[in-house]
Order: sequence, then C-alpha cells, then structure tokens
Amino acid sequence: MSLRGEMNKVLSTTYKNWTISKRNAFTLFELIFWPLVSLLSIGLLTRFLETDQETVSFLMVGAIGLTIMQVCQIDIAYVLLFDMWSKSIKNTFVSPVRGYHLVLGALLFGMVRGTIVFAILVISSKMAFGFEFLAGGTWMVALFLVGIYLVSAFIGMVVCISILLFGQKADVAAWTLSGLIMLLCGIYYPVDVLPSSLQMVARMIPLTYFLEYYRSAYGFGSHHILVGFGLALFYVGLGLIVFEMAIHRARRSGILLRLSE
Repeated sequence: MSLRGEMNKVLSTTYKNWTISKRNAFTLFELIFWPLVSLLSIGLLTRFLETDQETVSFLMVGAIGLTIMQVCQIDIAYVLLFDMWSKSIKNTFVSPVRGYHLVLGALLFGMVRGTIVFAILVISSKMAFGFEFLAGGTWMVALFLVGIYLVSAFIGMVVCISILLFGQKADVAAWTLSGLIMLLCGIYYPVDVLPSSLQMVARMIPLTYFLEYYRSAYGFGSHHILVGFGLALFYVGLGLIVFEMAIHRARRSGILLRLSE
C-alpha cells in the first residue's frame, strides 16, 4: 500500500467527520458554548472565593486542559457513534479501511477543533480574568497540547472499542470516561489530596503528568513529562491493537449487523 493511499484513507475519515459536523448545528455547542460555560463558571468561582492568582492559574490550566481533551476525544468517538445512531455502522467497515485509519483521521479533525477551542479559551481567560495561559512559552504549550491529544485519542478508542463489544449501551462511555478522569487526574485539585489508592491510579493516567508539567510554569513544583508521554504512547499503541481485535471480533459475532439496518 502506497503512502498516498494510506493518507487518503486517513483523510477520508477526517472529511467524514467534517461533513457530519458542519450539518449539525449542535456541534457548535461543543466548540463554543460548553467550553466557554466551563471556563466562565470556574473563573467566576475564583472571583467569588477571592482566590490568589496562583490558585487561579492552577484551576484555569485544569479547566482548559479538560475542555480540549473532551472536544478532541468526542470527535474520535464520533467515528462510530454517528454510524451507530444512524444504523449504518456496517458501511464503515465495508470500505477498505483499518482501525488506525479511522482513529488517525478523526484525531486530525479533533486536533483542529481542539486547537480552535484552545485559542478561544486562551483569549477569553485573558480578557475576562487576566489569566495569561501562554506564560509557559511556545514549546511548553505545544508539548502540553500534544499530550492532551494523545490522551484524547486513547479515550476515544476506548469508546469505539466499547461500542463494538457491547453495542448501543456503550455510548454512555463517551461522557462517563471524561468525568472519571476529571475526578482522578487533579483537574481542580492536586492528586495529593486523593486517597493513596486513587493516587496510584492517577499516576497511571498520562493527563496527570501533562497538567503537572504545564502548572510548573506557574510555580507548582516538579513534573515528569517523559513519564506522561511514555504512558500516553503506550496506551495509544495498545488501543490501536485492541481496536483492531474488536473490529475482527465484531465481524465474527455479527454485532456490526445488529448495529445496522
């Protein structure tokens, strides 16, 4: 298979997500409305509690990181969610694409949308609350975003795998997993406040390290960014393998037909 052919298969998924999204007015809520609501609610809370600037920075980094992750991961999950909701999931796998084509294509679209959301939130946080997110510098921002996108890719794959294994009931995972990560990864508080058993779980999730990495620019101690990237790449690679296995199993078990008309 030529490189051009591989790229066309990846970009076909990107185009598919773009086509579906531009026809759905509610996707604007994911791009603008909900991210701004999340940011403003946290920002106004810091005003009410009269927190110092250091605490504001801690909370804003968490809020922005979580929002970007949610936007990107749902685009990857949409690869199968839209097909499942429209009862056409078998059509996706009739085409000559592999699991990694679907994931990479959706990830590319999610990165574009995530970057747009990031720009909106950075500007809004500066105008509304005087928070300078770009204080870490260009390279720090770039590494932070790459880490967030890798985590998003894995979460999105978990949703897709769940759909192929459990059917329509699995769509709740698209929103549940983000909530669990919010609880464990120190979005709004340090992971040190968690019970020791949950701290161990938090240290197995790459997002924990990426948040600590960027918060270090605001004076919040050390970080282990290489551990975060190592875990993220491992999980993404494992996710791609398991996704391919789930596709093969779904073809053999007939679940693709049951999820289609």
